[in-house]
Amino acid sequence: MAGSGASHEAGSRAGAASRPDAVVLVLSTVHQADDPRLRYRTVAVVAADGPVRYATRPPAPATVDDHEWRALPGGRPRRWLAAVREAWRRDVALVSVHDPELIPLALATRYLRRRPVIVDVHEDVPAQIATKAWLPRPLRRPLAWLAAGLLRAAERGCVVTLAEPNYADRFRRAHPVLPNYPDPASLPQAAPSDGWFVYVGDVTEVRGARLAVAAVGRLEPPRRLRLIGRCASDLATVLRADADAHDVELDLPGFVPHPHAMARVATAEAGLSPLADIPNYRRSLPTKTLEYLGAGVPVVASDLPGTREVVGDLPGVRLVAAPGPGPPAPHDVQSWAEALRAVRADPGVRARALTGRDAVRARFAWPSTHLRRIYADARTTHGR
Repeated sequence: MAGSGASHEAGSRAGAASRPDAVVLVLSTVHQADDPRLRYRTVAVVAADGPVRYATRPPAPATVDDHEWRALPGGRPRRWLAAVREAWRRDVALVSVHDPELIPLALATRYLRRRPVIVDVHEDVPAQIATKAWLPRPLRRPLAWLAAGLLRAAERGCVVTLAEPNYADRFRRAHPVLPNYPDPASLPQAAPSDGWFVYVGDVTEVRGARLAVAAVGRLEPPRRLRLIGRCASDLATVLRADADAHDVELDLPGFVPHPHAMARVATAEAGLSPLADIPNYRRSLPTKTLEYLGAGVPVVASDLPGTREVVGDLPGVRLVAAPGPGPPAPHDVQSWAEALRAVRADPGVRARALTGRDAVRARFAWPSTHLRRIYADARTTHGR
């Protein structure tokens, strides 16, 4: 009888994947609930095919009309335990994880609960670890090696999706790529410039925050810079001091839900992407550049191979030598100031960006149909 009960339980776990009313769980212990790739490009699309439960750290997403949201409160250990509980609920048919630290949970869910799992790898994790300044240098290489091992373990039992092809060589097999292109429906209508230079994304020194302040400070008034995204309090203090020293009107609103951030982009003088030349950024495409262009706004971006390959020849784009990591060097500040000054002085650059807007939206659109097919196939072929 005991064996029969265990068999029935295992069968019910596997059977959940085929029930049309069972839930797809989209899970992250790290990302904000309004992260564009998760909330607007995954949850919103998958919800068209059935119930979706979305579990992240607080605060809640701006809208919850198409899904059920669950909070993962507390510090990382507590959030991780809460993630286990969510992944192992009886009504969950498929689990979609979006953080490298959730790969052990993904494997446990696949092998112990017999549920299909999708591991969405957003970036080159080993390369990212190698650039984490807060990690002690002796730990970076072993942790990067461990991360590479976890990625290879994930592909043995889970469905793996990538945000870019540039780190596909981290895996033994080919995996579907869901490029981090914007959803055209999420992009705003064109609007007149309000004179602000705008950056959207995590606000960090290695992403060029201090360089942007210094470069805008070299311009003639008005000197307006808006940095939209999460920013550590100590860096925010430094940026405000830099802005005061350079007589820059600086707006640091922190994290802003994606639709509201895009509305501010639409009126920008130009969208900025001043990423430093480090391995994790060198080969990747900053999604923000496509969002700026899709809003009809000129772009000033670091001339990195991944950026140049995709947007270098598009109308309204100006590439500038990428800065090195660390405090902004005078020659980098000068180069970026000259680029910003040129964009401001040329009314034709906005017209060119606006002319290319529809082509950018059509060519670089989030692959919703491909994503829905991957999730449907995972439930039918991996739910055993």
